[in-house]
Amino acid sequence: MNIRVVYHSSTGNTEKVACAVAHAMNVEAEHIGKDDISFDETVDLLFIGDGIYWNSPHRKTKAFIQRLDPQKVKRAAVFGTYGNQTKIGDDLRKLLQGKGIDVTDTPFTCKGKSVGTKNQGHPDENDLCMASAYAKGIVDEIT
Repeated sequence: MNIRVVYHSSTGNTEKVACAVAHAMNVEAEHIGKDDISFDETVDLLFIGDGIYWNSPHRKTKAFIQRLDPQKVKRAAVFGTYGNQTKIGDDLRKLLQGKGIDVTDTPFTCKGKSVGTKNQGHPDENDLCMASAYAKGIVDEIT
């Protein structure tokens, strides 16, 4: 099964979750906007994550999703981190579905340290263990 993990992270919160997901899948996490990400082969499962920036996924993530070829991505699962707004998972799912990509029902989200919140220390070890379990659960669900 061809599995890829891509993410955007400005603060490191989502990067930690992406690395936990990637480690659970035995693949490398790829940073949207920094790594050269292309899909030469069909991707069976794409994990895609982001934080929430001014009530929305980051513009780099939105642009990445707009460039995705739904013929190259069979299925996607989303993850994200947040300060106060918990909707990042739903936002990513809707963007992918708008491209005609099949997305798992339940996104994984967790707190991320953010100015003006009490989220310091997140994502913590428990959050990262839950992210790994989420990824393994998605693979179990679709295989």
